[in-house]
Amino acid sequence: MAVTVGGSFATIGKNNINSSVNRLGESLSKLSSGKKINKAADNAAGLAIAEQLSADIRSANQAQRNINDGVSMTRVAEGGLSEISNLMSRGRELSIQAANGTLNDQQRSTLNQEITAIKEEVDRITGVTEFNGQKLIDGSQSSGSSNQTSIQAGINSTSDDRISTNVVEDSGTAALGIDSVDISTQAGAQSALASFDNAIANVSANRANIGALQNRLDHAARNVGSQAEALTAAKSQIMDLDYAKESTNFSTNQTLNQASISALQQGMSVQQGIVGALLNVKG
Repeated sequence: MAVTVGGSFATIGKNNINSSVNRLGESLSKLSSGKKINKAADNAAGLAIAEQLSADIRSANQAQRNINDGVSMTRVAEGGLSEISNLMSRGRELSIQAANGTLNDQQRSTLNQEITAIKEEVDRITGVTEFNGQKLIDGSQSSGSSNQTSIQAGINSTSDDRISTNVVEDSGTAALGIDSVDISTQAGAQSALASFDNAIANVSANRANIGALQNRLDHAARNVGSQAEALTAAKSQIMDLDYAKESTNFSTNQTLNQASISALQQGMSVQQGIVGALLNVKG
């Protein structure tokens, strides 16, 4: 009977040691990784939530980069429109000069050559202003264009996660109404004033639309940035290790392990003494 009790004691002691060793291993794993969840067995639900948060965080960061690309695109468009606006102002200035009765038609024809150059430059700028191969101010980005484009500014696939960039109407000479402007006569110069006034107003409207889109994208970028921060904080709360608490657990488990080993050694010593006594009695 004594031998049976001793065997049972040894089994319990070994189980206690194995248990404390396992806990020590878990503590070391957490302390070395800095995470309190290293495998599904640690916390299956927490791991699933953390993995989804990780995907959302990466998506939010990419959405922010998308928005920044959109801001860059609007700046390119605004640059083209700014030059066209300057050309319209110069065209109106020449029209005022040509409308003056002190000039003759030959002198007005000379001024009209610059008007022709202005119109050609407007159409050239309209044709070459693009971002990553996407035309910006030739009507491709107009509200009624068949080429509807948008910025993916959110992490989901709803309409609220996209921002349309189709806010710029055609800024070519035909669309602005200056393609047939001719200031080689006084009457033509006087008529050109109204044409350039309308063109300036249209270009200004386009620039206002671009400015409104830029402001919207700036707000969207700040919003998705805040979202990424909140998601990161939520993931950190689930995954990040409390080093002070886990260090205490490690020390406790280490003490328990040492105590279990000591108890087992003492128990085995007692067992040996009992067996020896029984053998002496038998002898």
